[in-house]
Amino acid sequence: MIAAADDPMSPGEDDPGLDLHRVRAVRGRRSAPAHLLERIADYRDRHRGMWVAWSGGKDSTVVLDLARRVDPDVPVVFYDCGLDFPETRTYIAELTRAWNLNLHVVPTEPDLLTLLIAAGDFDPAAPTRQVRLDVRRAMITDPAARAHARFGPANLWGVRALESSGRMHLYRTRRRGCVVIRGNGEIDRADGTTSFGPIWNWRTEQVWEYLAARKIPANPVYAKLDRLGADVHAARVDAMIDPARLDNGHITRLAAGWPTIFDRLTEVLPRLGDYR
Repeated sequence: MIAAADDPMSPGEDDPGLDLHRVRAVRGRRSAPAHLLERIADYRDRHRGMWVAWSGGKDSTVVLDLARRVDPDVPVVFYDCGLDFPETRTYIAELTRAWNLNLHVVPTEPDLLTLLIAAGDFDPAAPTRQVRLDVRRAMITDPAARAHARFGPANLWGVRALESSGRMHLYRTRRRGCVVIRGNGEIDRADGTTSFGPIWNWRTEQVWEYLAARKIPANPVYAKLDRLGADVHAARVDAMIDPARLDNGHITRLAAGWPTIFDRLTEVLPRLGDYR
């Protein structure tokens, strides 16, 4: 049974009197998402259906809950890269049962570990180099295309502008090649597919407040990463290895928090330890 996970930003011994989770819940109840529910319903109706891309992270979980409030049977798609944290898999399985989700798993082809092995050993002199294979295409673009073909052209996702400069640039109103970005969280592509981020302009704190107000447990990976020293505002809970950002400390945290998994990975990626 899913229970409320540790709040990754809850007070410690230095601040025993403040219950940050309760404060967030109060703030979250004050925010009225009625306009978002109306926009999601309008988005669904305009495209005659929609589906939700869910990673098990905090942002896509908020979007999933919003979507379920509009359509409890909305198709939910999880891209399975094969290198997700074990806690994420448990979280997804438990929330799927608790919410009776219409979940569909779309495996990436090939899986991420196969891609990393095929790319060869990592160069410690250039830790953020791009591997020879197109990881983004294999992990996101291709499975998304398969999901669009099966469930329709319109999907909801949890991509937020404030997560990075690249994502902020993504949501600016403009035409970029064959992609039209409307500036309201919607992106239309030349192939006829479209994505809508209902919380595209939310701050990280708003995400935590919504989860607290709705009594939705967070993925326990966040609390574990927080204990390992990660910045919870930037923490990601999807793949255990991000080949494009090997110098950001996540390999060190992987070794400290999941030593058995790390040891097994170094058997096939022998220089992974160079990034600790």
